[in-house]
Amino acid sequence: MTVTHPIGLSAPTLADPVIAEAAARFVDARRSATGLADFPGPLPADLATAYAIQATATAAWPDEVAGWKVARVPPALEETLGAMRYIGPIFAGTVVTGAGGPLTFPVIPGGFGAVEAEFAVRIAADAPADKLDYSPAEAAAFIAAVHVAIEVAGGPLAPVNTLGPTASTAVFGNNNGLIVGEEIVGGVEGSDALRAEVLIDGQSVGVGSSAKLPGGIAAAVAVALSIAVRLGRPLKAGQWISTGALTGVHAIAIGQQARITFTGLEPMSGTAVAAGAVGG
Repeated sequence: MTVTHPIGLSAPTLADPVIAEAAARFVDARRSATGLADFPGPLPADLATAYAIQATATAAWPDEVAGWKVARVPPALEETLGAMRYIGPIFAGTVVTGAGGPLTFPVIPGGFGAVEAEFAVRIAADAPADKLDYSPAEAAAFIAAVHVAIEVAGGPLAPVNTLGPTASTAVFGNNNGLIVGEEIVGGVEGSDALRAEVLIDGQSVGVGSSAKLPGGIAAAVAVALSIAVRLGRPLKAGQWISTGALTGVHAIAIGQQARITFTGLEPMSGTAVAAGAVGG
């Protein structure tokens, strides 16, 4: 089955002052590491508007896009929003390697922070700029390697989880970084045998596996391929795709510790810390 995503960025337009204002507020808040208590302006009613805000903010952000996170739309909203998943940019300066030593999970004070156990795909080749839709089988050809990973979710918008997927999409996809762990022997097939668990302050908060990803890893990559090209940013070789939460979205506060384990692999552990201003 081919994945299609009619984003329709021509309407609303990227020049819409409401979109521009929301994007500017998100950029300023993330740069200054300042939390936002409310969505800046009207909450987007659809993903087209949310992606327009995201695209405007991404263009203004002083870093390169190194990949994309993929996340679920709650099933109750899939029909209304016309999508099962959404994506958000992962910036180069926020991608780190999880091997060796304790990790840090940046959380914007007054904003939202979370950790998620995920599988991250390294993209094998540049995607064409003129192909808009992909089947999981076609997407599989773009998978160079699969790694265990932690998405450091969150950003400046404190109530993002309660506001829903259009808010998450708009505010940089609700992504604040990606920690790439060990490569999985056997790639996609090898990942199917792994079980993930997340512990916060020593307490288990979620367990899961690739069974939590509808259609599997390749389906998530197909979504990223399809939406990224519609955003004018077709995937590039070497970029990362964080394919979706395996155990849930686990909120974490500054000072709390998290430990993420995958069957048979070295655990990844760290502490949530206050994010600092960017360039300041």
